[in-house]
Amino acid sequence: MAHTIRVAALQKRMGGVIPTAEFESLRQKGVDLVCLPEYYFVPSKVRSQIETAALKKAILKRIQLYSNQLVGVVVGGTLIEEEYGRYYNTCPVFDCGKFVGSYRKMFPTPREREKGISSGTSHTVVEVRGIRLGLLICADVLYSASFNKIRELQPHLIAIPTTSPLQPGEPAIEKQRRDNEIFVNGSRTTGAYILKTCGVGYFMRERLQGRSLITAPWGVLKGISPRSEMLEATLMEDLNIDLLNR
Repeated sequence: MAHTIRVAALQKRMGGVIPTAEFESLRQKGVDLVCLPEYYFVPSKVRSQIETAALKKAILKRIQLYSNQLVGVVVGGTLIEEEYGRYYNTCPVFDCGKFVGSYRKMFPTPREREKGISSGTSHTVVEVRGIRLGLLICADVLYSASFNKIRELQPHLIAIPTTSPLQPGEPAIEKQRRDNEIFVNGSRTTGAYILKTCGVGYFMRERLQGRSLITAPWGVLKGISPRSEMLEATLMEDLNIDLLNR
């Protein structure tokens, strides 16, 4: 029997609260793993991500609740984590309500650095549902070193919580080119599936576009149409782990 895992990218409006019943519905649909957007839990009107560091415990509790309701894996978007006076953009992962690991963004954007976000120091792969789950965050994908390094950890799937600023007037063909250049090539480099989840709405007064995506080493499996980039959506796909070239 093929080893498959059903995954979902939950493209959601930033700063919202997802009803737990939605995770119950996803469970009934057989979803094993979901990914939320980068900074999903940050209220849209804050001036700096750093202001939300005190919300860490409450956010983790919420992600744990979602994971319990799903009876599965929740890649909890990202939150701000403070340690020894430094702040990190961190992606936590829960499986059936149990914390299984986290990853700190290694390549914060210039804007994040201005706000005081520090770089993480190591890549992460966690074992869930019989697969090796790798983690990257948003701008990490712009650096080839990210895919080259995580490849050494032999992930089957890489989850990438993301926020993507709207670029007015950008042609759809250019977006498709970028998807192939970054994410399909990233899948090929690592030999892994990629699950990218974007937010919609506004983040710190900047409008976002939802470019959620699921890729394999052989191409795009599922994506958001240009007409739906401003809308909430759920991308769902069954990933056959046995098809990966290992």
